[in-house]
Amino acid sequence: MKTIKVVMLVVLASTLTFIACQKDEDSITPPSETTVARPWNMLSYKEMIERLEDYDKTRKPVLEQALGHEDTRVNFYSIETIENYIAYVKQVAKEKGIEVTGINFVSGAYPKNANYGTPGYQHFMFMPTTTINGKNIGFDPVHSSKDNIVTMKEMLASFGYNWVYDSKEDYENRNVVSKQIQSNLVKRSQITDLKSSGANWGAYSPPLR
Repeated sequence: MKTIKVVMLVVLASTLTFIACQKDEDSITPPSETTVARPWNMLSYKEMIERLEDYDKTRKPVLEQALGHEDTRVNFYSIETIENYIAYVKQVAKEKGIEVTGINFVSGAYPKNANYGTPGYQHFMFMPTTTINGKNIGFDPVHSSKDNIVTMKEMLASFGYNWVYDSKEDYENRNVVSKQIQSNLVKRSQITDLKSSGANWGAYSPPLR
């Protein structure tokens, strides 16, 4: 009888140990990754090549002739850089009750005499957008408030730059620059610089290193 009790205790102890181990394993098992459907804007290789070849024929020769070298073709940003940027602008905008609807990728170029970036080469800048009058418009969440969305157009104008890509009307009148913008351009060197919601600083090629 005593032997049976001992055996039963051993079996009970083993069972409890097994259950405890199972609970520990369950608690550290990582959650399964969510399956993501193929995005609607993905390309086939023939579609990619069609676009690359058209660029080679219509843009590349013109830029090489104008610049004296092939301009930047590839802009690299790490996944962490992109994710951090999006998370930051969404966080700042959310605090002010503004929805970020997307990111504009805007072409810029480093001046040939610049002591930063890659002088003489093109690059992309990120600019967040939100909905204004039914359109996705570049804006600056850093300088906006809940009751006053400040557009990139307004911020750039305060430093003397005429941004003309928010509407067809602006673009058609791109050669008409207001006196205020002209005045700000003249005074730009005296205007205190401000942090923006735009971003850059990736890796570019050409030039190849």
